[in-house]
Amino acid sequence: MKILKSNVTKVVVTSLIFPVSMVILSFLLRNQRVNNDILQIMADLLAFLIAYLINWKYLHENVSWIGTDTTIFQQLYTALPAFIIIALLNSATLTAPDLTFKFKIVLTCLAIGLAEEYICRGLLLGLALKLFHQNVLGAVLFSSVIFGSLHLTNLASLPIGYVAGQVIFASAIGMLFGTVYVKTKSLWIVIGLHALRDMFPMFSPSLMKEAGQMQFSMVTLYTTIFMFVIAFIISYQQLKNFSVQK
Repeated sequence: MKILKSNVTKVVVTSLIFPVSMVILSFLLRNQRVNNDILQIMADLLAFLIAYLINWKYLHENVSWIGTDTTIFQQLYTALPAFIIIALLNSATLTAPDLTFKFKIVLTCLAIGLAEEYICRGLLLGLALKLFHQNVLGAVLFSSVIFGSLHLTNLASLPIGYVAGQVIFASAIGMLFGTVYVKTKSLWIVIGLHALRDMFPMFSPSLMKEAGQMQFSMVTLYTTIFMFVIAFIISYQQLKNFSVQK
């Protein structure tokens, strides 16, 4: 069918992988009691597996795990702005009194990074490049907004203002990661960046508790919008003279 070959259809299908995998996992574990960390890892590995199979049989996107066109030093230099932003965001967690390294948190964050980066950067960004006729900045922005919009599922339990902040913040981070991936062709670098962003707050139970109790405020919303603007400027500067081969 012609509609199945449409890039728009492929984007929609790819965007549904996470919610569909959650429904499947909920059905499989409906009568089971599973540790939250284990459940998170299972959910992300299931999403990755579904995405991998869909890509193999249907999407046929060329996902680049390790960039071969540039050296590792060039790749790290490209990723430097994103790394600095993540370091600044995580710096406050280093003063938490109960900050404790836990290997299971590292595994959890790597699983999250693997699933989300494979789907949102490896698949969605490639599809967006075709959809936007190789307009790199447009494709990065589009795929990042979809990545951020995945957090709309939190509306079931959180107020719209708080979720709006999550969507904008995730979109901003997505732009940084998308820029790094499209320039380095290294999915492992963005998986590592994603894991670094997630894991440090999770090393502190008190910070996670505070995050769970955080209420919506206009200051928070304005801060995330400012973060989005900064991420857009960084992406624009890194991509303004960059093009990809068809």
